Amino acid sequence: MSVIDFDKIVVTKLSDNTIGINSFDNKNLDMIKHIKEDALRDQEKKVGTTWVWVYDNKIAVGYISLAMFSIDRKEIIKEKRSKYPYSTIPSLLIGQIATHKDYECNSIGSSMISWAFAQAKQYSEKIGCRTVALHPLQEVIPWYQEKFKFKLIKREDKQDIMYFDLLQKQS
Repeated sequence: MSVIDFDKIVVTKLSDNTIGINSFDNKNLDMIKHIKEDALRDQEKKVGTTWVWVYDNKIAVGYISLAMFSIDRKEIIKEKRSKYPYSTIPSLLIGQIATHKDYECNSIGSSMISWAFAQAKQYSEKIGCRTVALHPLQEVIPWYQEKFKFKLIKREDKQDIMYFDLLQKQS
């Protein structure tokens, strides 16, 4: 694990010439495939935008892909439904998030999630956005619950959803 100086990180929108993408490495091959093969195409099709954390103008230490989303109010637990006035809840979706394997355990993932919350709060003021949502890998559900207080929606016929209500207090 390499130690990071966060003052040397620049957040940049993914492009053909983003520094460090070709050498991005992660334990999950799907995350590597996404950043190297799928993310730019998603941007061109306007279905998601990927933001890259470039360290010291040399290496991509992480990335996060964001898109618009909505959660069906019926999926929220019954006592919470009354908090949401419409049938769907506007959300910012974290589509993909990954840290370079050599830079794990440096709070890069936490930094990217906090950045996504800040983006969602800006959107909530400008266009309406009530939650931050994601489709979690099973092994990271406890991290999202403990660190960021995300709530889990278990779904039998579809992928699970986790969400954070922007009106609740963040710890």
